[in-house]
Amino acid sequence: MMKPLLTTYLFAALFFGSGSVSATELPIVAIEQNQFTILEKHCTDCHSGTDAEAGFRVDNLSLTIDDKLSATRWQKVLNALNSGEMPPEEEPAIDKAEKANFLEHLANKMVDARRLLADQKGEITMRRLNRREYRNTLRELLGVQANVSELPGDTGTGAFDTVGSNLYMSSTQFEQYIALGRESLNEAFDRQAAAGVEKKTRFETEEITPKVAKFIEYQVDAKARAENWIKEVDKAVADPANAAAIEEIRAGPLGKHRDILYRNWKKLKGAPAPETFGFQTEEDNADKALAASRPFHLPYHRYYMEQPAIATGAYLAASSEHPSVLDNATINMLVPWGWPVGDYVVRFRIAATEHATPDRRFIEFGINPRLQQAISVHEVTGTMDEPQVIEIPLKFTRANAERANRSLYLREKGTRDDWEQATRVAREGRDENNGIGRKFALWVDWMEIERVPNVEQPPGVAALNQLPLDDKSPEPKDADLRAAFQQFAVEAFRGDEPTPAYLDQLVEIYHSYRQLGQKPSDSLKDTLAIVLASPMFLYHSEPSDPNQPRQLTDRELANRLSYFLWGSPPDRPLQDLADAGELQDRQVLDQQVTRLLNDPRADDFVDAFTYQWLGLERLDFFQVNKNHHPRFDNSTRMDACREIYETVGRLLKNDGSLNELLESDQIVINGVLANYYGIDGVHGDFYRPVTVPADSPRGGLLGMAAVHLMGSNGDTSNPIERGVWVLRKLLHDPPPPAPANVPQLARLSGKPLTTEQRLTAHQEEPQCASCHRKIDPIGFGLENFDAVGIWRTEDSYQALDDNGKPVADGKVTWTINPAGKLHKGPTFENYLQLRSVIAAQNDAFARGFTEALIQYALGRPIGFTDATLIEDVMKQGKRKDYAIRSFVRAVVHSTEFHTK
Repeated sequence: MMKPLLTTYLFAALFFGSGSVSATELPIVAIEQNQFTILEKHCTDCHSGTDAEAGFRVDNLSLTIDDKLSATRWQKVLNALNSGEMPPEEEPAIDKAEKANFLEHLANKMVDARRLLADQKGEITMRRLNRREYRNTLRELLGVQANVSELPGDTGTGAFDTVGSNLYMSSTQFEQYIALGRESLNEAFDRQAAAGVEKKTRFETEEITPKVAKFIEYQVDAKARAENWIKEVDKAVADPANAAAIEEIRAGPLGKHRDILYRNWKKLKGAPAPETFGFQTEEDNADKALAASRPFHLPYHRYYMEQPAIATGAYLAASSEHPSVLDNATINMLVPWGWPVGDYVVRFRIAATEHATPDRRFIEFGINPRLQQAISVHEVTGTMDEPQVIEIPLKFTRANAERANRSLYLREKGTRDDWEQATRVAREGRDENNGIGRKFALWVDWMEIERVPNVEQPPGVAALNQLPLDDKSPEPKDADLRAAFQQFAVEAFRGDEPTPAYLDQLVEIYHSYRQLGQKPSDSLKDTLAIVLASPMFLYHSEPSDPNQPRQLTDRELANRLSYFLWGSPPDRPLQDLADAGELQDRQVLDQQVTRLLNDPRADDFVDAFTYQWLGLERLDFFQVNKNHHPRFDNSTRMDACREIYETVGRLLKNDGSLNELLESDQIVINGVLANYYGIDGVHGDFYRPVTVPADSPRGGLLGMAAVHLMGSNGDTSNPIERGVWVLRKLLHDPPPPAPANVPQLARLSGKPLTTEQRLTAHQEEPQCASCHRKIDPIGFGLENFDAVGIWRTEDSYQALDDNGKPVADGKVTWTINPAGKLHKGPTFENYLQLRSVIAAQNDAFARGFTEALIQYALGRPIGFTDATLIEDVMKQGKRKDYAIRSFVRAVVHSTEFHTK
């Protein structure tokens, strides 16, 4: 009986999500007559009249693109010219400059046409909760952090995750919601059962010291045993009876290897087995003995035992050097088995030693050392005389049940992102320090974890207070079940009341589970999981009128406002205002916008909107080549990305101007980034505004390392990617999509050319020049930043052969020349002038921001019908000197935001 009910809900979701688009006359996109002359001159001889070649006529092409047919015909023209198919080789070629101008014009017109023909005319498709909103809603309802990574992605090409047309529902996905809801309820019940439980444990790190001492003893003993075995093998080698065997061994492919005779000891008469000297291994026991004879790390471990304070703490060592638990480069603490889920705080007492250079005063904290990705990085300002205590909040979930996930670790920043990095760090300074390697920079006294008892019940759990959540209490009565289901559903459905029939079904389902032999708690969870997979939970409830738009109710407005600015459901104060009918009052609504933006939950808006608005997904595309950029480790990358969010968040908090994202004398950084950027006097983990000199390349988005990382491949800079990003995101002038068959520059591979020489070759082709003449000057103007945002004045290129080997005489080094001229725009001599030129176009930047904000808030693409809305929001923002909150308020007060 369960499946039909689920099918009913799924059908309801699909049914309620359907809608129709009213017919509205579209405006036209016009091809300029002076641009059309190129086709008249070069194409009409073959492509005119009823006998036109390939059945395609140019002579009757309409200069207006107002439907799909006209758009399709003009797209064919664009494709033929871009590919070089037309005109044919035997016909006169089109002047390159003339062709480039026409292709630029037509490509931009086709972008306009696609946008207009796809216009939804203001209709907002019924939306389900996206992954982020779903996770946040479960957090507010049940107090849990659901793992939503396995749900399908929410975004289409260039769209926000709030756009309803991308938020489809499938039967597979529906079953995922059932499973996710069930797991969330499991965790919520577990948290409630352990509400008052207190736990605390500490790891005194000096416990490592005896292990080091014992390991030294083992190495000394193993070395002596190995040397004795080697002496015995040497005797066998000297025996003339083994001459023939030695000659055979030496004739092999590895005959010259220094250890070849020891590895082939079995072929030598009189040679003892390594097992005789205590090297008990099934395979490669000779290698085990040989390795023991050369204890590579013994000097390092002896050096460790000479350090002060090893009786009260432990030093963080280089990877593969330190015999601590689980991972040689870390200090680990295992969360005891049986500890319940909940909120915890991790603390550790730490100090920087006299050997801690500025870039080695940072420590990473994480879970499961095998994952190699730290949760957070912290600057160490404590000294050996006055260590500091660092506290980190940690949410321990059911997903942390595996042993590896119970392992908390500390390690020096930038020492174990990957094996190559760990090996390089372990070898640093070995020659200069008598084989010891890097000296110890960080010392840890102790590490502890403490559970913070949860005292407040989330609303979804509080709704079940009248029911026993364990299996030891008497069976609940139907009246109690019904009352609890009713209250839980109201909370889950964000204030909407379930129907009596729906509640009857839930009670019936509960009893069905019990009749199948399930325990009361499991039956309750399975029943509530159905509530969490219902359309009223998964969808934003805004029923549409098929005949005309309608004004949202107060409750719908509260829901739309909350999910816009928090990505989560309305809280009690907002719901109370909606229920009282006060939310439509402009002054009340203004007060609520301010309150919501001042709440920490607005961080979700900052992060989600900024990520999608600025196209930061490229940051996830590639890894940085740490051999070329060793300072840009994973923790620096994490904090550099965070710089963008913190900068936008600070503007939102203080109602700062959007102009500050283009050019500013302040940057928002922490100790990690201050060290990376070479800025003195900034310490600590928190982000704060820091004033920079007028000639600093930092300040605004173009001064951020993460932005330049997006304009690279993780190894070398990419002027094209950078130029395109600036045009799209800062100048609101996106180039049209690149042709499908862009001419390749394979002919230049292996040649020692500068980046500019290599890329300028694109402009030899008109179909490339039409876009690259706009893109390249900007990209070259940003070349003073390397692939990871470090300022430079020189660059180099090493040509490689087909096997990836350096080509002789194939390296070129050059002084970067950032001077240039924007296409149909001003000139600039250097990066600072380019930044000012871009900052002067703040109106274009604000327009791009406005369109993105409207898309995100309304959950639909921008269309031509939004022209008035865009202008209204822009005017209000401009009156406030582009203050960022003025744009938010203008969108919230707009008719479109209040209308379904």
